[in-house]
Amino acid sequence: MPTDVHVIEVLGPGCARCQETHRVVRQVVDEAQLDCAVEKSESMDRMIELGVLKTPALAFDGKVVFSGRLPKSDEVKHLLGLA
Repeated sequence: MPTDVHVIEVLGPGCARCQETHRVVRQVVDEAQLDCAVEKSESMDRMIELGVLKTPALAFDGKVVFSGRLPKSDEVKHLLGLA
């Protein structure tokens, strides 16, 4: 298995960029048939807890791995160890 990520969080206020980030991540996870949860969090408390300064952001198992712009699917694949 290329990745041992159990939970991917898409963090952001619910804007169009955050929704698109969630779509891109969901597509990559579905295509790779990964056994992990994809969660969308609009909680400011959660973003503060993780130290997110710019959205959209991605956290893998509670660790922020990407933030500040819309990720491309190739970037998500790379972060997950699929590329």
